[in-house]
Amino acid sequence: MAKTKTSKIRTRIDALRAVIEKECAAPTCRATGSCRHEGEKEAARHMLGRLLGKLKDAAGDEAEERARVWADIYKRGYDSHGNTYFQGSKYRSGQSMKDRAAGIRMDIKVARKAGQSPLVQDDHPGLVSQALETYRFDPIGEAPAEIKFGVRIGRGYGSIEIDIKSIPREWGWVAEEVTDYQGEKVTRWHRSQALKDLEAELKALGEAYNADHGSNIMTDCFAQAFYVFVEYDDPEMLEWRAEYERKRRAGRA
Repeated sequence: MAKTKTSKIRTRIDALRAVIEKECAAPTCRATGSCRHEGEKEAARHMLGRLLGKLKDAAGDEAEERARVWADIYKRGYDSHGNTYFQGSKYRSGQSMKDRAAGIRMDIKVARKAGQSPLVQDDHPGLVSQALETYRFDPIGEAPAEIKFGVRIGRGYGSIEIDIKSIPREWGWVAEEVTDYQGEKVTRWHRSQALKDLEAELKALGEAYNADHGSNIMTDCFAQAFYVFVEYDDPEMLEWRAEYERKRRAGRA
Protein backbone atom coordinates (compact mmCIF):
# COMPACT_ATOMS: atom_id res chain seq x y z
CA MET A 1 0.00 0.00 0.00
CA ALA A 2 2.81 2.39 0.90
CA LYS A 3 4.62 1.63 -2.36
CA THR A 4 1.45 2.34 -4.38
CA LYS A 5 0.98 5.68 -2.62
CA THR A 6 4.60 6.65 -3.23
CA SER A 7 4.27 5.69 -6.90
CA LYS A 8 1.21 7.94 -7.30
CA ILE A 9 3.09 10.85 -5.69
CA ARG A 10 5.98 10.40 -8.12
CA THR A 11 3.54 10.39 -11.06
CA ARG A 12 2.01 13.67 -9.90
CA ILE A 13 5.50 15.14 -9.44
CA ASP A 14 6.39 14.26 -13.03
CA ALA A 15 3.16 15.86 -14.27
CA LEU A 16 3.76 19.06 -12.29
CA ARG A 17 7.31 19.32 -13.55
CA ALA A 18 6.00 19.01 -17.10
CA VAL A 19 3.62 21.94 -16.48
CA ILE A 20 6.39 24.08 -14.95
CA GLU A 21 8.93 23.37 -17.65
CA LYS A 22 6.57 23.59 -20.65
CA GLU A 23 7.06 26.70 -22.76
CA CYS A 24 3.84 28.61 -23.38
CA ALA A 25 2.85 28.52 -27.06
CA ALA A 26 -0.46 30.48 -26.79
CA PRO A 27 -0.60 33.18 -29.57
CA THR A 28 -2.13 35.81 -27.26
CA CYS A 29 0.64 35.37 -24.69
CA ARG A 30 3.29 35.72 -27.38
CA ALA A 31 1.61 38.77 -28.82
CA THR A 32 1.40 40.59 -25.49
CA GLY A 33 4.80 39.38 -24.22
CA SER A 34 3.22 38.45 -20.90
CA CYS A 35 2.14 34.87 -20.21
CA ARG A 36 -1.22 34.72 -18.52
CA HIS A 37 -0.51 31.10 -17.57
CA GLU A 38 2.24 32.09 -15.12
CA GLY A 39 -0.23 31.76 -12.23
CA GLU A 40 -0.79 28.13 -13.13
CA LYS A 41 2.95 27.50 -13.17
CA GLU A 42 3.37 29.21 -9.80
CA ALA A 43 0.61 27.05 -8.32
CA ALA A 44 2.33 23.97 -9.79
CA ARG A 45 5.61 25.03 -8.15
CA HIS A 46 3.97 25.29 -4.73
CA MET A 47 2.24 21.95 -5.15
CA LEU A 48 5.51 20.36 -6.30
CA GLY A 49 7.25 21.61 -3.17
CA ARG A 50 4.59 20.05 -0.94
CA LEU A 51 4.74 16.71 -2.79
CA LEU A 52 8.52 16.59 -2.63
CA GLY A 53 8.26 17.14 1.11
CA LYS A 54 5.83 14.23 1.41
CA LEU A 55 8.10 12.03 -0.65
CA LYS A 56 11.05 12.89 1.58
CA ASP A 57 9.01 12.03 4.68
CA ALA A 58 7.95 8.75 3.09
CA ALA A 59 11.57 7.88 2.35
CA GLY A 60 12.43 8.66 5.96
CA ASP A 61 9.63 6.37 7.15
CA GLU A 62 10.88 3.59 4.89
CA ALA A 63 14.42 3.96 6.20
CA GLU A 64 13.14 3.88 9.77
CA GLU A 65 11.09 0.78 9.03
CA ARG A 66 14.09 -0.96 7.45
CA ALA A 67 16.20 -0.11 10.50
CA ARG A 68 13.52 -1.55 12.79
CA VAL A 69 13.24 -4.74 10.73
CA TRP A 70 17.01 -5.28 10.79
CA ALA A 71 17.16 -4.56 14.51
CA ASP A 72 14.54 -7.28 15.04
CA ILE A 73 16.50 -9.71 12.85
CA TYR A 74 19.73 -9.16 14.78
CA LYS A 75 17.87 -9.52 18.07
CA ARG A 76 16.20 -12.75 16.90
CA GLY A 77 19.42 -14.06 15.33
CA TYR A 78 18.06 -15.12 11.94
CA ASP A 79 15.85 -13.94 9.08
CA SER A 80 13.02 -15.65 7.21
CA HIS A 81 15.48 -17.29 4.79
CA GLY A 82 17.47 -19.14 7.45
CA ASN A 83 20.43 -16.75 7.42
CA THR A 84 21.98 -16.12 10.83
CA TYR A 85 22.77 -12.70 12.27
CA PHE A 86 24.26 -11.44 15.51
CA GLN A 87 26.36 -8.54 16.72
CA GLY A 88 28.48 -8.78 19.85
CA SER A 89 28.31 -6.07 22.48
CA LYS A 90 31.92 -5.03 21.81
CA TYR A 91 31.86 -5.41 18.03
CA ARG A 92 32.99 -2.32 16.10
CA SER A 93 32.77 -2.14 12.32
CA GLY A 94 36.20 -1.75 10.77
CA GLN A 95 38.06 -2.75 13.91
CA SER A 96 41.33 -4.50 13.15
CA MET A 97 42.03 -8.08 14.19
CA LYS A 98 44.96 -6.79 16.21
CA ASP A 99 42.67 -4.53 18.23
CA ARG A 100 40.13 -7.33 18.73
CA ALA A 101 42.80 -9.70 19.99
CA ALA A 102 44.11 -6.97 22.30
CA GLY A 103 40.61 -6.39 23.66
CA ILE A 104 40.09 -10.10 24.35
CA ARG A 105 43.50 -10.28 26.01
CA MET A 106 42.65 -7.34 28.27
CA ASP A 107 39.24 -8.78 29.20
CA ILE A 108 40.90 -12.03 30.30
CA LYS A 109 43.46 -10.08 32.32
CA VAL A 110 40.75 -8.07 34.08
CA ALA A 111 38.71 -11.21 34.82
CA ARG A 112 41.77 -12.95 36.28
CA LYS A 113 42.58 -9.99 38.48
CA ALA A 114 39.01 -9.71 39.72
CA GLY A 115 38.85 -13.43 40.48
CA GLN A 116 42.13 -13.61 42.37
CA SER A 117 41.70 -10.43 44.44
CA PRO A 118 39.18 -10.01 47.27
CA LEU A 119 36.27 -7.91 46.08
CA VAL A 120 35.35 -6.60 49.51
CA GLN A 121 38.20 -5.18 51.56
CA ASP A 122 37.88 -4.76 55.32
CA ASP A 123 38.10 -1.01 54.92
CA HIS A 124 35.56 -0.92 52.09
CA PRO A 125 32.58 -3.01 53.30
CA GLY A 126 30.08 -1.03 51.26
CA LEU A 127 30.58 -2.64 47.85
CA VAL A 128 27.19 -2.76 46.16
CA SER A 129 25.51 -6.14 45.90
CA GLN A 130 25.21 -5.83 42.12
CA ALA A 131 28.99 -5.85 41.76
CA LEU A 132 29.21 -8.88 44.04
CA GLU A 133 26.70 -10.74 41.89
CA THR A 134 28.69 -9.89 38.77
CA TYR A 135 31.78 -11.71 40.04
CA ARG A 136 30.11 -14.34 42.21
CA PHE A 137 30.87 -16.99 39.60
CA ASP A 138 33.37 -16.25 36.88
CA PRO A 139 35.06 -19.32 35.36
CA ILE A 140 37.96 -17.23 34.08
CA GLY A 141 38.68 -15.43 37.33
CA GLU A 142 38.16 -18.50 39.51
CA ALA A 143 40.25 -20.89 37.40
CA PRO A 144 43.41 -22.21 39.15
CA ALA A 145 46.22 -19.68 39.37
CA GLU A 146 48.66 -21.89 37.45
CA ILE A 147 46.53 -21.82 34.32
CA LYS A 148 47.94 -19.54 31.62
CA PHE A 149 46.04 -17.95 28.74
CA GLY A 150 47.25 -16.87 25.33
CA VAL A 151 45.47 -14.94 22.58
CA ARG A 152 46.73 -14.86 19.02
CA ILE A 153 45.49 -14.10 15.54
CA GLY A 154 45.08 -17.25 13.46
CA ARG A 155 46.61 -17.86 10.09
CA GLY A 156 44.98 -15.87 7.30
CA TYR A 157 43.70 -13.28 9.80
CA GLY A 158 40.28 -14.98 9.79
CA SER A 159 40.30 -16.24 13.35
CA ILE A 160 41.38 -15.55 16.91
CA GLU A 161 42.68 -18.47 18.97
CA ILE A 162 42.53 -18.51 22.77
CA ASP A 163 44.95 -21.02 24.32
CA ILE A 164 44.59 -22.60 27.76
CA LYS A 165 47.83 -24.02 29.12
CA SER A 166 49.07 -25.64 32.35
CA ILE A 167 45.65 -27.07 33.21
CA PRO A 168 45.90 -29.04 36.50
CA ARG A 169 45.01 -32.65 35.71
CA GLU A 170 42.88 -33.15 38.84
CA TRP A 171 40.95 -29.93 38.10
CA GLY A 172 40.39 -30.13 34.37
CA TRP A 173 40.11 -33.83 33.54
CA VAL A 174 38.21 -36.96 34.46
CA ALA A 175 39.92 -40.26 33.61
CA GLU A 176 37.96 -43.21 32.25
CA GLU A 177 39.53 -46.65 31.82
CA VAL A 178 38.20 -48.36 28.68
CA THR A 179 39.07 -51.24 26.39
CA ASP A 180 40.07 -50.22 22.88
CA TYR A 181 39.40 -52.08 19.64
CA GLN A 182 42.53 -54.20 20.18
CA GLY A 183 41.35 -55.33 23.58
CA GLU A 184 43.88 -53.25 25.47
CA LYS A 185 43.11 -51.12 28.49
CA VAL A 186 43.51 -47.41 27.75
CA THR A 187 42.67 -44.16 29.48
CA ARG A 188 40.21 -41.75 27.93
CA TRP A 189 40.28 -38.20 29.23
CA HIS A 190 37.05 -36.22 29.54
CA ARG A 191 36.75 -32.55 30.36
CA SER A 192 35.56 -31.71 33.85
CA GLN A 193 32.56 -29.44 34.23
CA ALA A 194 34.90 -26.70 35.44
CA LEU A 195 36.92 -26.88 32.22
CA LYS A 196 33.75 -26.92 30.11
CA ASP A 197 32.56 -23.78 31.91
CA LEU A 198 35.92 -22.08 31.36
CA GLU A 199 35.91 -22.94 27.65
CA ALA A 200 32.35 -21.63 27.22
CA GLU A 201 33.18 -18.39 29.03
CA LEU A 202 36.27 -17.76 26.91
CA LYS A 203 34.28 -18.47 23.75
CA ALA A 204 31.59 -16.00 24.82
CA LEU A 205 34.24 -13.41 25.70
CA GLY A 206 35.72 -13.67 22.19
CA GLU A 207 32.34 -13.66 20.46
CA ALA A 208 31.53 -10.33 22.12
CA TYR A 209 33.89 -8.76 19.55
CA ASN A 210 32.36 -10.69 16.67
CA ALA A 211 29.41 -10.25 14.31
CA ASP A 212 27.58 -12.38 11.77
CA HIS A 213 26.01 -10.53 8.85
CA GLY A 214 24.09 -13.38 7.26
CA SER A 215 25.80 -16.77 7.31
CA ASN A 216 23.98 -19.82 5.98
CA ILE A 217 25.61 -23.25 6.29
CA MET A 218 23.11 -24.72 3.80
CA THR A 219 24.63 -22.58 1.04
CA ASP A 220 28.20 -22.47 2.42
CA CYS A 221 27.83 -18.74 3.04
CA PHE A 222 30.00 -17.54 5.91
CA ALA A 223 29.68 -13.87 6.80
CA GLN A 224 31.19 -13.66 10.27
CA ALA A 225 33.76 -11.00 11.01
CA PHE A 226 36.08 -13.75 12.30
CA TYR A 227 36.05 -17.09 14.12
CA VAL A 228 36.86 -17.78 17.77
CA PHE A 229 38.63 -21.01 18.77
CA VAL A 230 39.47 -22.13 22.30
CA GLU A 231 42.32 -24.64 22.26
CA TYR A 232 44.07 -26.86 24.82
CA ASP A 233 45.67 -30.32 25.07
CA ASP A 234 44.44 -33.25 27.15
CA PRO A 235 46.94 -35.20 29.34
CA GLU A 236 47.48 -37.85 26.65
CA MET A 237 48.43 -35.23 24.06
CA LEU A 238 50.69 -33.45 26.57
CA GLU A 239 52.55 -36.71 27.23
CA TRP A 240 52.90 -37.34 23.51
CA ARG A 241 54.32 -33.85 22.95
CA ALA A 242 56.74 -34.28 25.85
CA GLU A 243 57.94 -37.64 24.52
CA TYR A 244 58.34 -36.22 21.03
CA GLU A 245 60.41 -33.34 22.40
CA ARG A 246 62.63 -35.75 24.37
CA LYS A 247 63.30 -37.83 21.24
CA ARG A 248 63.97 -34.73 19.20
CA ARG A 249 66.53 -33.46 21.70
CA ALA A 250 68.14 -36.90 21.99
CA GLY A 251 68.50 -37.03 18.22
CA ARG A 252 70.30 -33.71 18.21
CA ALA A 253 72.64 -34.67 21.05
